[in-house]
Amino acid sequence: MNNKKYTVFLSGPMRGIPRTEGIAWREKAKTLLKSKFITLHAYRGREKEETFTDSRLAVIRDKHDISRSSVVIVNDAIENASMIGTAMEVIFAYQLNKIIIVFGRAHEKDYWMSYHSHARVETLEEACDLANKMFSK
Repeated sequence: MNNKKYTVFLSGPMRGIPRTEGIAWREKAKTLLKSKFITLHAYRGREKEETFTDSRLAVIRDKHDISRSSVVIVNDAIENASMIGTAMEVIFAYQLNKIIIVFGRAHEKDYWMSYHSHARVETLEEACDLANKMFSK
């Protein structure tokens, strides 16, 4: 039996989103993916408050986390959310040939996001199910 766990990076808006909301969907994803994936995300170690003294450190860590991930799951379900950082994570992941699964349709008409993602589904549950199926035996 293969007990190898893959790594997934959970990407989504943070600016203008309550921290609790940004963390909640990531925690749900962690539960849905736990049998096959180790989950990483930008709030890791920063769940209660900002811990980086320089924002560049957050970007450095996120880029490192994306580099070691097999899949990036992107939350595009929040209307009017700033997607600047999320879009940067997507293009970076795409350039590294990572699998990019987007859920939600808030920015589905964004040419760049659409072009640089591999699949778009409606819900977090569907995104996690797709990732789990892609990495089944």
